[in-house]
Parts: sequence; structure tokens; C-alpha cells
Amino acid sequence: MVGYNMSAFVSVCIYAFCFACIQAQMLGVFVLPHGGIAAYPNNFNTTNSTAKSEAYKLHNAAKYVGRTITELKPDFIFLSTPHGVSDSKDFLLYYNTVASGNGQTDNCPQPCVNVSIGLDTNVTKNLLEQLEPKANISGATAFGPPGESTEPFPLRWGEVIPLSFIDKDTLNYTKVVILSQPSRRYKEDVPMVPELMKLGESIFDILETTGKTYVVVISCDLAHTHDKNGPYGFSTAAAPFDEACGNWAKTLDGTYLNIKAAAYVDKALSCGYTGLVMANAMLERSANKWTPSLLANYHPSYYGMMVASFVDARYKDSTI
Repeated sequence: MVGYNMSAFVSVCIYAFCFACIQAQMLGVFVLPHGGIAAYPNNFNTTNSTAKSEAYKLHNAAKYVGRTITELKPDFIFLSTPHGVSDSKDFLLYYNTVASGNGQTDNCPQPCVNVSIGLDTNVTKNLLEQLEPKANISGATAFGPPGESTEPFPLRWGEVIPLSFIDKDTLNYTKVVILSQPSRRYKEDVPMVPELMKLGESIFDILETTGKTYVVVISCDLAHTHDKNGPYGFSTAAAPFDEACGNWAKTLDGTYLNIKAAAYVDKALSCGYTGLVMANAMLERSANKWTPSLLANYHPSYYGMMVASFVDARYKDSTI
């Protein structure tokens, strides 16, 4: 009997130790779209039943990710946006205490999605102090002193729509750190790959020292050239680009992003590519075992959208 109790005690201690380890780490990485079609598929003005169905599949998958983030209970959310306030050269970290805005975009002409969040200025300060001397990164403050302004930093669809899939109660008590991709991504996304990989690794290393749990959310749409009648026309690069990104999400094989998708991105025109490369570097930097899951990958309109989830296998198996 004593031996049984001791064995049980040891098992509990081992589990508690592993759980504590997980609590000090990145809990998951998620890819969420920022298209209005995914946010409000009921507003999608189309007579194509397949496209309508795909919009709802994207929406439902994104809501599932939102519920997963709520269940993981991170201390903060690290969000990468390709459509935020951007610098021509530097990555920007939003450095107000709060932020808010609406997701007015396609198929959602009114500001039908609104988000107000608290920004984690302590984590942002830590990142800036360690990264500014060695990387193209700086802080952006609106209407006040860095890290102290209580005026809301302005957000738009690139931040608002991905965050809208997360329960508002969760956002009320979970602060956010927002990184805006530089506008040079439009012309230099492939040359930026080595820089993005190094930045992702550095950000991961710093976030792991915060003593807080966190999840990473990549705001991402895929190829914008699926439809000849769309604003960017049609390209044969669109389908293979989206497929390569989806294969990465299913396998976590970085060559799908850094080599295969890179061969198509300049003609496919994807706003989320740089964020994906950075996220892959963070996942590869971690020693954890990740469970990759491609939840949706469709182009109901002229642009593709993907929902993907990479959750720490130990935490997922014991909690979700």
C-alpha cells in the first residue's frame, strides 16, 4: 500500500513538473484570416453555393481556434499583422497601453467587427530593449509617451478580424502584444526570409524569459490572384502557393514555406507570407512537440484564406 501511494505521488509530481514547464512556454501558434468573408460569411454577396460553404467553413474553423485560445488561458497573445500601422523599413511594436478599432472590409461595409484590447507594455518594452540594438524593429506610440499613453492605438482589419474570433471575455483579461510587418514586405518578401527567420528565433527566445504563458496569432490571407475579375487579376501561382502553405500547416516542414511557397509568392501576392515564415522559425526554435492541424484552406473569393493550429502536444493531450 505504501509502495502504491509512493508511486502515485511520484506520478503526480512528474505531471506537475511537466505542467509547470508548459506554463513557462509558448502554448500554441495559430493562423487566422483577416478577410471580411471569414468574419461574417452571412454578408458574403455570392450566388455560388460552394463559395458560400467555404466561407462558413473558414469562419467555423476560426471560431474553433478562438475557443482553443480561450481554453489554453495564455497570459498574453502575440499577434503579427501585415495590415497595421507600418514603417517602410522597421517592424513596429505597438506601444500604447490600450488599442481599439473596427474591421471594416469586404462584405462587411459597416464597422461590423469591433475590438478593444489592453496591450502588454511590459513584454513590449522587454522586446524593444533587446531587439532594437540588433534588428530592424522599433516601438510605435500614438498620442502620448511610449508605454504610457492611455489613448487607444488605432486598429483595423489586420488586427481586429483575427482577434474577433476570440471570445471578448478572454480579450478582457488577456493582454496583447502586436507586431506590424514593414511595408517593404510588398516588394521584398522573399529577400526578407533570412531576416524573418532570425527575428522569429529572437522573439521566441525573449518571450520564453517573460515568465508568462502566451500564444502566437498570425494574421494572414494567402494568394490574392485566384480570380481574373478580382482587383489583382489571375495568376497560375495562386493555387500552388496556397497548396504549399497548406502543406506546411499539415506537416511543419519549413521547406514548403521557405522554398516552395517562396517560388510563387511574388506572383501570388500574399499579405500573410512574412508572418508565416516568422511563425515557422518560432516553432522550429522550440524544443516542444507540436501538433500541426490545417483546419481550412479555401478561396471563396479572389483571395485565399487559411486557418491552422499548432498546439503543444503535451498541453493539448492533458487539457483540451
